Amino acid sequence: MSLPGWDQAIFRCGLCGARRIASTEAEYVRAVSAHRDAHSVFDRLNPIERSGMGSILRVLLEDVALSTELLALIDQDEPEPPTAVPGSGSRRSS
Repeated sequence: MSLPGWDQAIFRCGLCGARRIASTEAEYVRAVSAHRDAHSVFDRLNPIERSGMGSILRVLLEDVALSTELLALIDQDEPEPPTAVPGSGSRRSS
């Protein structure tokens, strides 16, 4: 059931002409924010980086399980905190 006064909203980007349609205010805000953030990232990349990022995203977005496993590997690869060296009285980093 629709709430009075809100049917749908259409966002049209003035930079690229993309159209996003939302059926709730929260959905509209998320769509506009995501699109603006995407422009921000895109504008910082050179053509080679854009192509590489596109290739990576196409692979990851097609396979949620792969994305989850890749993130788990990245999280595992975080540096460990420094450990004590027995008998030295000092700490060293791994």
